Amino acid sequence: MDALIPEMDRLYELYRKHFADLRADVIDVNRSLGSTQPEKTWMELLSRTEFERLITAATDEPGVIQRWVQRLIRGHEHEFPELRVA
Repeated sequence: MDALIPEMDRLYELYRKHFADLRADVIDVNRSLGSTQPEKTWMELLSRTEFERLITAATDEPGVIQRWVQRLIRGHEHEFPELRVA
């Protein structure tokens, strides 16, 4: 994942969009289920620092991070040509 360092700003931007889309979907589902507070969720956006730490930290399950990054960049793979997981 070290190859991601130069593109971290763009990757974080895609993460923020992905998060916003997911949050909107959760709110829609809550509304459809008749929630009186459809915007109340446990979702929390990672800060830029937290995001980078998560992406670059050593882990026992690198495949989990790779699959998450794949979802974030889907449709934008051309922006990350050196990223082998895309």
